[in-house]
Amino acid sequence: MSLLDALRTRQRVKTRDDWETTQFDAAALAVRSAFPGYEKAMPLALSEIVARLDAGVTRWDFQDVRAGDVGLAIKAAFARKIEVSGHLYRFLRSELEATTNPAFLQALCQAYFEAWRRGAEDTTWIAKVVQDRARCLPSNWARCFQALPEALDPSAAPELIAKAMTGKADAFQWLVASGIASPHSGELMRLSHLAWLDALPDADTVERAEGVLAWMLPVGRPPLQGEAAARSVEKLLQPWTKVRPQPEVQELLLGKLLDAYGDPRSQRAEFWPLVSAPHRRVIVRWLAGKSMDALLSIITKSTANHMWPPRHGFWKGLYEKGLIDEAWVALSPGAIADAEKMFKSTGDPVYTMTSRQTAKSRRDTCLLIMRIGPYTVLEGSHSYRLHVFLSADPSAPELYEEEYDAEALTLETGHRNTCTHDTHGGWMRWAEQRLLR
Repeated sequence: MSLLDALRTRQRVKTRDDWETTQFDAAALAVRSAFPGYEKAMPLALSEIVARLDAGVTRWDFQDVRAGDVGLAIKAAFARKIEVSGHLYRFLRSELEATTNPAFLQALCQAYFEAWRRGAEDTTWIAKVVQDRARCLPSNWARCFQALPEALDPSAAPELIAKAMTGKADAFQWLVASGIASPHSGELMRLSHLAWLDALPDADTVERAEGVLAWMLPVGRPPLQGEAAARSVEKLLQPWTKVRPQPEVQELLLGKLLDAYGDPRSQRAEFWPLVSAPHRRVIVRWLAGKSMDALLSIITKSTANHMWPPRHGFWKGLYEKGLIDEAWVALSPGAIADAEKMFKSTGDPVYTMTSRQTAKSRRDTCLLIMRIGPYTVLEGSHSYRLHVFLSADPSAPELYEEEYDAEALTLETGHRNTCTHDTHGGWMRWAEQRLLR
């Protein structure tokens, strides 16, 4: 039996015959009233729309042109998304200077925000048309220019918008309420965003950081992305390139930035390189401490190994002194399972920011790999010896690999770059002499 035959033989599902459609009918009528001249039709390519309109202007015959197509052509032409002929460009300008059609003015306002250029002739002309046709604007744009008349300044709009934004606890939601539906979109808002960041004081308190985060991570909207997001991350981290923040500030920034943009050590390779190296190092340094603490918690839960707490205390002490630049963790299979349980119970993503330790002869060993100045340090749980490499040494492990074989990384017994952990703390003195000289 074919699929079509099978569908035909199925029992029909009973449905109501008398659906109440009053509200749907009213909504459809409201849409038709708000957008007169629009008809349901298969969408055309933008180039075909412009070609039809161009031909209509040439023949002065607009039977094949819909009002919606004219709106699309206006937005594309004045946002410079497509080249149009000189006579079509002049036609559109003359029509817009005289139109009362809110759909056409809607498209023009969108083009203004998308392609704003300081002092450009197009920008200046659009600003004047919008001012002249103010009584015909759609309600959202009328509300926008009433709240932000400075947005129509063709020479200083970004700085003036930024000045208005600085007084708002949640600049994104304020702009939405003011009629700007997509505050993250368009050239005018990109420039306003950068000017706003410059105008803000350092984000060195929870309140100030939350103001920037509210812009970057608006409720119910996608996070800010690309260069604009990178500049925002730099604004948030700038106060901490040389000093450490209060714990509540660090926890806020780590939680929000990791959730939105991932771990800069191993995730979102397309985003984190956009953030300058000094600011990336701030996050990496904070994560080093989090990884070290997570490893202590995981090893304690997995093995109750008495050897690890003194090692953690020593290395965390160096971290607190600002001597450890990076740290990464590789877990044994059992420890990975425990880390997954801890992530589920706490929601802390640090328990997922690990690699696998795969050596068959050392199935219970967990590794801590650190960068301290010019050195790479390889530390391990249980009876694993301490290793110190020059980072340029080809045998030194790379940080942030997906998996590590503890046995393959182990240097021979007695090698000058290794030390056995003794109960009297001699290994700590050995490490300090090697790393801090």
